[in-house]
Amino acid sequence: MKLTKLLLTALFSLVCLSVSNSQIDLKSNSALHSWNFSEGNWIKNTLSDRTNRVKFEADNLLTFGSSGELILSGMSGLFNDSTTASSLPKDQITVEAVVTITEGQQWGSIIGYAQDNGSYERGWILGYNEDSFLFWISTGGPLIQATSKTKFERGMRYHVVGTYDGSAVKIYVNGKLSAQTNASGPIVYPKSAFYTVGIYKDDDESYPMNGSIFAAQIHNIAVGPSSILAQSNKLGLSPIKFSVQPSLRFISGDGARITWTSSSVKDMTVHFGKTRRLGNIINAHKKNDQYFADLSQLEPDTEYFYKLVESDRGSSGPTYEFNTNLNFSVPSVPAQVNSKLRERAQKIINESGCKNGYCLVLGSTDPDLLVELARLSRFSVISLQSDQSVINELRGQLYKLGVQGSRVNVLKSDRLTGKIPLTSCMINLVVSVDRKEDDEIRRVLVPGRGRAIFLSEGNRLYARPKLPGSGDWTHQYGDAGNTTSTKETLAGATGTHEFSIQWVGRPGADFGIDRNPRMPAPLSAGGRLFHQGMNRLVALDAHNGSVLWSIEAPDLRRVNIPRDCGNWCADDDRLYVAVNDLAWIFDSESGQRVQTVKVIKNELSTNDYEWGYIGRIGDNLIGSATRAETSYKSFWSGKMWYDGKGGDVGTQQVCSDFIFGYSLKGSKAKPSWRYENGVILNPTISCADRHLYFIETRHPKIKKQENRRVSDKSLWLDQFLVCIDTDNGKVIWEKPIDTEDGLITFYLQATKNRLILTASNSKFHIYTFKANNGEPIWSKSSNWADDHHSGHMQHPVVTNDKIYLQPNGYDLSTGEILTTKMGKREGCHTYVGAGDALLYRGKARQISMWSKETESTTSWPRLRPSCWLNTIPASGMILIPEGGGGCSCGGWMETSLGFIPRKHLLNTAKEGTP
Repeated sequence: MKLTKLLLTALFSLVCLSVSNSQIDLKSNSALHSWNFSEGNWIKNTLSDRTNRVKFEADNLLTFGSSGELILSGMSGLFNDSTTASSLPKDQITVEAVVTITEGQQWGSIIGYAQDNGSYERGWILGYNEDSFLFWISTGGPLIQATSKTKFERGMRYHVVGTYDGSAVKIYVNGKLSAQTNASGPIVYPKSAFYTVGIYKDDDESYPMNGSIFAAQIHNIAVGPSSILAQSNKLGLSPIKFSVQPSLRFISGDGARITWTSSSVKDMTVHFGKTRRLGNIINAHKKNDQYFADLSQLEPDTEYFYKLVESDRGSSGPTYEFNTNLNFSVPSVPAQVNSKLRERAQKIINESGCKNGYCLVLGSTDPDLLVELARLSRFSVISLQSDQSVINELRGQLYKLGVQGSRVNVLKSDRLTGKIPLTSCMINLVVSVDRKEDDEIRRVLVPGRGRAIFLSEGNRLYARPKLPGSGDWTHQYGDAGNTTSTKETLAGATGTHEFSIQWVGRPGADFGIDRNPRMPAPLSAGGRLFHQGMNRLVALDAHNGSVLWSIEAPDLRRVNIPRDCGNWCADDDRLYVAVNDLAWIFDSESGQRVQTVKVIKNELSTNDYEWGYIGRIGDNLIGSATRAETSYKSFWSGKMWYDGKGGDVGTQQVCSDFIFGYSLKGSKAKPSWRYENGVILNPTISCADRHLYFIETRHPKIKKQENRRVSDKSLWLDQFLVCIDTDNGKVIWEKPIDTEDGLITFYLQATKNRLILTASNSKFHIYTFKANNGEPIWSKSSNWADDHHSGHMQHPVVTNDKIYLQPNGYDLSTGEILTTKMGKREGCHTYVGAGDALLYRGKARQISMWSKETESTTSWPRLRPSCWLNTIPASGMILIPEGGGGCSCGGWMETSLGFIPRKHLLNTAKEGTP
């Protein structure tokens, strides 16, 4: 026994990584094959293992990273076609590698010797899929695979080990057993195959890896878990422990600031560059536990990579990336020396409370005032002048100052009484030197947020009110009740011909992931529009499209929303965003993060939790706790369309262990309560009238299992419909329920008087309950309109005491079918309630409106929505931040835009108050 332990330990001294010089030292004397992929071990394009028995050839130019790793760009890999199966392990095997994955894929291989042609499956592979690592072998029948429960982070370094001991296939990630599958018999190899690294390659397929590899090794024994853990500990791959994950904000045209929080006592550096080799190093600054580092002289329209490193042989984080073509910073303005005008401009900005968007100046011919207004804000400043000679002179002075056309523009108009040559609802701040308040000034101001300051009247302020009948889209499905509608009336407009284009602009398709993976919906509150993209978010002015602020957040991503819930919500002043185990709370206007709050977990729990549901309800911020790595984040490959049916990949329901509340009554959010009983289905969490509703299963099998991405049939047993008070978390009532299983989707919606549950399996099943006690009222079933492109997972619209679920409209009180002629959907986007109409992807797959009254459809040519929900009625408008990028089924315009009802343009704004 002692001899066996010594032998195993000796056999498994694989790869020792020296963080200080980033070199890999292979010390094993008994491994069958072992490779160190650093640059010094290559002879031209050939790499030999330490025994010189196996050589890998690269057919392209080699690229190495700053830590010695071989970078694989997804174009090709390494292979050897001379190795025979007889020289490889048969009864037991250990395969290990130190790698990073930049992009997951369906058929990802790190190292392997395999042939997989239909039913002919032979050999073994240590590899990965879209989000997890895997190890599979063949013993002559179907492949036997272990897929890690641990989801890899793009750019993070991992020690991955696959073992087979004749009884089980196991996979370890960073020393911990992550999955195992029973198996028996010797490994059965193909008659011939490629021995590969960084590519899956057989007779008719080739799938190169996008990532990097440091070292790999093969053993002809199954190494035990204690040795694997010891080896992983030696590698020093423990990542930096962040209290708040890194984020990046552009702070100038060529500068960006990275911020993060960590309890580390070490100094940190940022390594960055235009390739994954990085190459540039700057020191981070620290205040308490908060770090920041400023990157400067960034080139335009360029992709950059960066990672954070603890000094003195410390840990490092993943390699992140950003692109400067998404830098929405306004052009800088040179500093001026006119202190009097600077003070005057600062006073105007302070008193108006505005510094974003468009500023219209009426009456001033002093270029210094215009420049100072621009320099002290993010305004694009517009000056109106009536005299052409004055215009020419002013433009010349502004040109010399370097701001003409970029930050300040001069237009011709009768500045005292004439029509202002600008579109309605566009200007954030009017600065009037001598023009009196009139209809034109009121007309051009942004509704709700627009201000006019009259300098000749002692800086009197005028505030334009919101557009009549306007509403906000504050949660994933409009309101906290998930009704897929709001109180927005759109001035009664029900057809596309009743709208005008208000603005067209950013962001474009490069901001997002792709139209397919069903991302969170945009939000709109307080006259602002918020939109998520690829690990980033942006805040826009809803009425003119100007960018207020944006942030790059590598850990911000959630997809497959139909099986989960939204990851953000908003009110007039704050934006709340779920990122890992935190909610980031932003000031909506400036984008400054004012607080972060954690999941309120049971101190005795050993589980790692992330923030699941998030809702702003009354004076509370409500959250739910999902176990780490439960929410969907993968978006690459056809499976990640999440359009499957029951049992398919992506139909598993995301569930939470408990719900909690933070009080928002003070200046800071404070933990208030926590509710925990069963396992809560995230798509059912909804709220109305300060009552929180959800469905949970109390089945012991589900409660005991580790995974909270659930498809087990026990999920549909022992279910309860629960109502709790959002102020204290106390149960108001609960009712056992038994409905059709929601194998595809399972939604709950709430109004003041009714709860609506919709389950989809082979058709739609609608159930309604009384909101005050959970008593059932009526139920109906209807066939799907189709079983693809979201036809089988549509989210109902609840509006004006009616339910709309293609193809029917129902009376909410009685269940009576009111119409069977809903506008026919021709794409993945779900229906949205928009006043007296529905928005959806209709005729010729264009964004369409269906009038509830006339049951007629109108469309906007060449405009398509996302594949779930990105077209929302809010702020008196229809807002469409770009979400259709990547679509190949039409010549679509990939841009963000806003439509405004023409009736709003015809009505003069009424007097408002500051």
